Amino acid sequence: MYWDYLILLSIVQGITEFIPVSSSAHLTLIQYFSPLEQNIEIDLSLHIGSLIALITYLYRKIRIHENIRMNDDYTFLTKKTIFALITISAIPTLILAYFFLNNELMGSIRENIQLLAWLNLFFAILLLIADFNRKMPLKIIKFTDILALAIFQCLSLFPGVSRSGICITISRFIGFGRKESSIIAVIMSLPIMISSSIYLIFKIFGGVGFDLTISIIISILLSFIASYLSIIIIVEFIERIKIYPYVAYRVLLSLLILLFIN
Repeated sequence: MYWDYLILLSIVQGITEFIPVSSSAHLTLIQYFSPLEQNIEIDLSLHIGSLIALITYLYRKIRIHENIRMNDDYTFLTKKTIFALITISAIPTLILAYFFLNNELMGSIRENIQLLAWLNLFFAILLLIADFNRKMPLKIIKFTDILALAIFQCLSLFPGVSRSGICITISRFIGFGRKESSIIAVIMSLPIMISSSIYLIFKIFGGVGFDLTISIIISILLSFIASYLSIIIIVEFIERIKIYPYVAYRVLLSLLILLFIN
């Protein structure tokens, strides 16, 4: 694998993993337009880099005291709702992922570039509509909210939807502000990323094994750095950046893809 391709994959994976633009769509597009094939070891290293960045961020930000009262940005969460966001919210997505994998549907779905473009366009517009929803007075997130988020998060298995994007979209429709919505999306990504890494580990060790090469180490490091920056951008600066740049980028990307493939 060429170094420039490895660096590109690592940075794209990291930056797009947590902002609402669909990391899987970008990685699919890179593979679609590149003659090189991304091996599973690199895929795992990219996920591990992002996972380490996520754990590092949450460890620094979430200080679990007796009543789970963190800084003001996290007061809408409780100990029980944090636990539910990390566990219950992932169950529907994991069940659907198992169905896709067991029936060998994941590959055909992910490789459909036209579907990717249309879904990316549709959910970008839906995100924009949701963002116009007025923020309600700060409230504690309820289990019914988590259930709705869990169900809609399943859609992220389709290319172009964006896991972060759909979580922010539903959170905005429920009535949470941009920052609260981004925090919800980041926390909900933890079990999904852990599950993806475990799946890739079993897939690797069920095959030829895993060698810790310099390329693997570099991809983990670059993915970690890019992912951590991505989390900072979506959580700490979302009120300044707002949603519109992400929506505009996704619309433009979709139109360019449709123009190119047609």
